Amino acid sequence: MKIEKLFLLLALIFSVGVNAQETFPPTDIITGTYLGKTGRLDEFPTIDLTESRNTVPTMVLDQLVNTSGEVVPTTTIIQNLQTEPGQIEAMPLEQNFIGASAGEAGGVFPPDPTGAVGPNHYMHSVNLLVKIFDKTGNLLLGPTSIAAFLGISNSPGDPIVLYDQLADRWVMSAFGSLNNSLVIGVSETGDPTGAYNVWQYQFPGFPDYPKYSTWHDGYYGTVNLGGQTTRGFVMERDVMLAGGANPQILIFQLPQVIVNPNQVKSPVAANLTGTTIDTNAPGLITYLQDDGWTSAITFDHLKVWEIEMDWNNPSNSTISAPQEIPTDPFDAGELFGNGNGALRQPNTSQRLAAHGGIISFNSNYREFGTHDSWLITFNTFIDGNQTGGIRWIELRKNGANPWAIFQEGTYSIADGHSRVMSSAAMDALGNIAMGYTTGSTGLAPSLRYTGRFDGDPMGTMTVAETTIINGPGVRTNSNRYGDYAHMTMDPDDLTFWFTSDYFSSNNQWRTQIASLKINPGFTDDVGINNILEPNSGVLTSSEAVQVSIRNYGSAPKTNIPLELRVDGNLVANETFTGTIPGSDTAIYNFTQTLDLSNTGQTYSIEVRTNLPGDEFANNDSFTKEVTSLFANDTGVLEITSPVSGTNLNSNETISVTVRNFGATPQSNFPVQYTINGGDPVVETFTGTLTSEDEASFDFATTGDFNELGTYTIVASTNLSGDEQPSNDEATAIVESLLCQPAMSCSAGDGFRLVSIAEINNPSGCEGYGDFTNLLANLGQGSSNDLTLTTGRGNQYVSVWIDFSDNYSFSGSERLINNFVIAPGQGTGEFTETLLLEIPADAPTGEHIMRIKSNRNNPVPGDACQETTFGETEDYLVNIGILGVSDEQISQSELIVLSKDNNQFEVKLHSEFDEAVYLGVYNMLGQEIGFNKSIPKIDGAYRANLDMSQMSSGVYLLRIGGQTTTSYQTARIIVK
Repeated sequence: MKIEKLFLLLALIFSVGVNAQETFPPTDIITGTYLGKTGRLDEFPTIDLTESRNTVPTMVLDQLVNTSGEVVPTTTIIQNLQTEPGQIEAMPLEQNFIGASAGEAGGVFPPDPTGAVGPNHYMHSVNLLVKIFDKTGNLLLGPTSIAAFLGISNSPGDPIVLYDQLADRWVMSAFGSLNNSLVIGVSETGDPTGAYNVWQYQFPGFPDYPKYSTWHDGYYGTVNLGGQTTRGFVMERDVMLAGGANPQILIFQLPQVIVNPNQVKSPVAANLTGTTIDTNAPGLITYLQDDGWTSAITFDHLKVWEIEMDWNNPSNSTISAPQEIPTDPFDAGELFGNGNGALRQPNTSQRLAAHGGIISFNSNYREFGTHDSWLITFNTFIDGNQTGGIRWIELRKNGANPWAIFQEGTYSIADGHSRVMSSAAMDALGNIAMGYTTGSTGLAPSLRYTGRFDGDPMGTMTVAETTIINGPGVRTNSNRYGDYAHMTMDPDDLTFWFTSDYFSSNNQWRTQIASLKINPGFTDDVGINNILEPNSGVLTSSEAVQVSIRNYGSAPKTNIPLELRVDGNLVANETFTGTIPGSDTAIYNFTQTLDLSNTGQTYSIEVRTNLPGDEFANNDSFTKEVTSLFANDTGVLEITSPVSGTNLNSNETISVTVRNFGATPQSNFPVQYTINGGDPVVETFTGTLTSEDEASFDFATTGDFNELGTYTIVASTNLSGDEQPSNDEATAIVESLLCQPAMSCSAGDGFRLVSIAEINNPSGCEGYGDFTNLLANLGQGSSNDLTLTTGRGNQYVSVWIDFSDNYSFSGSERLINNFVIAPGQGTGEFTETLLLEIPADAPTGEHIMRIKSNRNNPVPGDACQETTFGETEDYLVNIGILGVSDEQISQSELIVLSKDNNQFEVKLHSEFDEAVYLGVYNMLGQEIGFNKSIPKIDGAYRANLDMSQMSSGVYLLRIGGQTTTSYQTARIIVK
């Protein structure tokens, strides 16, 4: 996103699409192949769990991602960010039970959980299997193979299940068995355990990441077509419900769409909830447009397309030009599947792909008597540390008027955890529930929900964040997670059902199914849902108190006792004497005023209802913190750029968030920064900040972060007359790092041995391995044997040496270009010796050598780019003019024998005859022992090493001539 000061003007100009009357026909009309009617689902065998229960997950379902394209650097300030959790206590979860597990699915990941609820059943599916429960969590059927049931040879995944409430039917879909196909089954009756009619459709390209929705005149959907673009489609619902042999599917290009450059391209169609629908209403598709994707997008917005169907003459069906709806700025930048991911985890460097750049599934739609509502959610970064938040938007439409944003919010509580991969819906009373994943370095991926009541403060999730399940495990072998969650509505139109996944133990996913209500459903239930006054500012000794009272129950209520406290102390008891109808609110002004005049103090104000016979006391009270502000008080809240990472350069923009902590608007004040205590750079913030407002400020003078290392940035405001200097300054520690592309190697990919000159390094699966504590001495113009062992064939290998020492690994520095180890082979141990030739003019000195592999495809030319399968390992090489003594050390044989009680015998067989040293180092490179002279006996240098007093772990031995640059290394394990 980019901040647009002309937001309101843009909203007026672009709230209706350009050429709004222009329409376009379908690009393809396809007839489905009828595969027949299945037997009853409850008659199919369950999957035998005895062989798969303990399976280690090694099968990863690929996602088609195009990683080329323009990315526009932007600075993100999220407006109306909700950082405080809601205070309305939620009702206990009605149901909360396990859905499926990795063991049941034979170890395939990610699971792609989906679920739908009907009058008596909950149907749940993950990749490869389906299960059906009753609505109290009892398993009625399964796990059953999707492929076996739908009658296809195999099903690679991406299941979706829906309940069509208008027809009382169930829909099940997954990838088909033909190339570029989807298979769809529709139940014959309202019984999900019965028979289904099944069709298969072939698309013009691979229909990746299919997402479906129910509508009155078709089953609508979208696909990520071939990983390059997106399409909308509509299936002939009436024919499918009748079990007809030839239902058609119409495919539409989305006019004027701009797809994201790096992620799965996934718009979503509106999904009908409830049974009220205007049968003349067109189908709807929406997609986000982030101005950080490309300069062709000039402002952040949603696009909305309308599809008019004519099943009597399908070629007359049309899709409209898009309506463009400006939103508050957002940053949907995270890579979907092949990037490192944005969701951090505890005790591992492996991040998870949090699914940015897509509309979250599903976008639920509901018609009310006065308006139509459409609920849309997606991820956005909320800061420079890639903390994930959830942007949620309620679009509304009245009659023939265009869609417009009724309310918009970004949910990201300020506790250090990301919140991502959401799914939301609205009940028949207009209340919203939203489920999602949360996690961080301090919290394993976990599932929670929040919500709001109709009429609550706009853009705010007012229901307290509630835990569905805290995940005990993390994923360490891949960044794949999800790939989606699913919120659906019960036919009672008040109960929400949510499913998503977490890790029951490390690398073992499990899904959870939960049902909940926002509306408690009581007769007698009232509470305070907001304190409207006072607000933070320059406060006095007689501040008025105004509150909002909600009647959560169904019966009208009057004469409601109220209790007012400040910092826990009772201040007043008063009574609301008016009448509040059920599910409505009223305003009350206390007679008692408050003394809040102590400048700088934050007061905790609590108001509570004390209705006799209240059936749910947990939602009675509301608390608000109010600060008596200084008049003049500004500061730097945080330094947002640069952040620690790779490829930092000598012209990095220093970006900060400045805040007006005071009550008086401020403008034209100095802002400065220093790097590592150097001379301050002083510039001027020329905008205007109102009380407690904040904004991004980019310094015109850039900073130099080209050299690897740690930098301390201190930024501050220098407001004249600032009354509270303690909050003027912020500090950031920025590390300029070598890029460390980590890939999945648990299935044998990557390197199990790297050997060249003095380096002989057997290793396991690291994904990325930093072995720059190991050094090989290589001569200018020399030819060197590089021996590599891998646990999987068809492994492409490239090798770079960073002769320029700028950490860029340019094309001229790639000395081995995609040598293939064991072409066409699968798992197994394969060893190859490659020839690494050093240019005669190679710069002398120490340089980083990078070795990378990729399964089945060439290693990209960008040495920093990650691929799904493979490994990266970094070493040091010392380029010099090697003399005879160096060659003798290089050709030596080092043998280390392990004995009892952590005793080791070290022998170096060598033609070298001069003095030899032995050094012992820990894995941080710190020297813990050194002997400068090792005796040579019978042609071998010999030493006995006593490590019995050392801590257990891995240690490095280095032995070489006192006058040579060459040496030999070995690792020992102290138990």
